[in-house]
Amino acid sequence: MTLSNHQQAHVAKVFPECREQMEMYLEERVEVVVYLQNECGVDVPPFAVAPKDNQEFWIGCWDTAEEAAKEAIALGLKVVTN
Repeated sequence: MTLSNHQQAHVAKVFPECREQMEMYLEERVEVVVYLQNECGVDVPPFAVAPKDNQEFWIGCWDTAEEAAKEAIALGLKVVTN
């Protein structure tokens, strides 16, 4: 599957060592959860999106749960409850 322009732009923003894994998750349209992260300080938005089966890998972080879910859907991911 080819990534959309939006997905490609998202992949381009992540650390180089994470790009292959990010592409895989986006191509597979994995199930993701949105949750309030507490691992980072105020310089990182509080709501993380992560694969349901690998919550150590963040797809991204956003300022609100709604914004995080909206962006996950825009990336082609399936938001599920944790």
